[in-house]
Amino acid sequence: MSRSEAPGGAGHTRRWQIIAIAAAVSFVSFFDLSVINVMLPSIERALGAGSGAVQWIVSGYSLMFALALVPAGRLGDAKGRRHALLLGLALFIAASTAAGTADSGTALVVARLAQGAAAGVLVPQLTALVEELFHPDQRGRPFGLLGATASVATATGPVIGGLIIALGGAEHGWRLVFLSNVPIGVVAAVLVWRQFPAKPLSGPKDHRPDLVGTLLLGTGILLVILPALQREQWNGLLPWLLVPVGIGVLVAFRSWETSTARRHPPVFDFRLLTHRTYRLGLLLGFFYYAGFTSLPLIFSLHLQYGLHRNPLHTGLTIAPFAVGSALGALLGGRHVRRLGRRLIAIGLLTVMVSLALMTALTSFTGTTFSIVNAFPLLLAGVGSGLVITPNNTLTLAQVPKPDAGSAAGMYRTMRQVGSAIGLAAITATLLGAVAANGGHWSTALRYALVVEFGIVTAALLTNLADIIGSRRHPSAPAR
Repeated sequence: MSRSEAPGGAGHTRRWQIIAIAAAVSFVSFFDLSVINVMLPSIERALGAGSGAVQWIVSGYSLMFALALVPAGRLGDAKGRRHALLLGLALFIAASTAAGTADSGTALVVARLAQGAAAGVLVPQLTALVEELFHPDQRGRPFGLLGATASVATATGPVIGGLIIALGGAEHGWRLVFLSNVPIGVVAAVLVWRQFPAKPLSGPKDHRPDLVGTLLLGTGILLVILPALQREQWNGLLPWLLVPVGIGVLVAFRSWETSTARRHPPVFDFRLLTHRTYRLGLLLGFFYYAGFTSLPLIFSLHLQYGLHRNPLHTGLTIAPFAVGSALGALLGGRHVRRLGRRLIAIGLLTVMVSLALMTALTSFTGTTFSIVNAFPLLLAGVGSGLVITPNNTLTLAQVPKPDAGSAAGMYRTMRQVGSAIGLAAITATLLGAVAANGGHWSTALRYALVVEFGIVTAALLTNLADIIGSRRHPSAPAR
């Protein structure tokens, strides 16, 4: 089959070859989202980075990830997945090189912002590929593979990062972590060039970019998130007035997109929100990522700053979460068609049980803390896999193929916005409690876990609303 042919008509083997390459790209994207958690003490010492720079090194990646997702998804719809993936990989390679050679905190922040933007270009293409290559009834397994890969990357990032820092030393080991992305990115780019189709499989015939819509969306998201990211640098309540301004910009974005849809394809077609499952899936993703993604970070901060463990010990402590995440994602992909949203409810309840166990175990110290939390972290990983992969599959099940990239981009955007807000809120809870309790990290960790529990509860209530709604008003057949 030539590169220009649509793989939607390709055989089983060719489709899975493409998904395997997509999984490798997914691993790289999510690895860099989590590996930073064990690198912070080394970066602070090596570059003399202040608290503001450290905040942006962590959260800037998520912010740019969120800003890039929707326009990048539409780019892939219009120009093809190969075009968008090669662009994203080129930017990712350049940004990783800049991060690995940064000589100041500011330079590293800029490199991390570029890395996040590159990941935001890559990730919606991967979800859209499943939409384009597989019938709705067949998407559980490929989404399970991509979900397992992302979960493993997120959870093993601290382990691999800790090993590399141990081998390379605290001074330069963190640089090797960033630079290791370069050869992996080059190999991935070659595989994408050779295996992926050059032309879009399906998509809008009108390829004019919606520049106004893209600007409004990006500005609105930035204004909503920025006060949370800058909470330590911007004192008082005045900066928080940016949040309602940002919401107003997002309202203007919706009005613009609604009018634009009559003339040419918008960045995001709001008619997709008429699907209840898609609409509630976005909300569930927002809440779950707001509560879930901070878990590895607050454990890393507690272990390294509170218990004075090294990066390798920190990574190994979080390793059970990686095992559970992979197992849960594969199980979720296998059983989502049979159990539907009930499977997500099981996953959310599992996560809540694990958080309750962790909260009860916060008083332990030293190596004992790592040992007693192994099972709760494993349980949390399994539960997360049972939430993330099935929600991917069910949320996007009714999306028309021409809108696959845009819909996947908005879905991921809601997740990343939730992640950025959750990271800011929960780390603020953790560090604020440390300051208020005379440096007692165990008490602070308990408070942070309670906040996580509350946010995950909101995700459970959203899922229950979808289950009840589906019984009253069955969804239309997937297209």
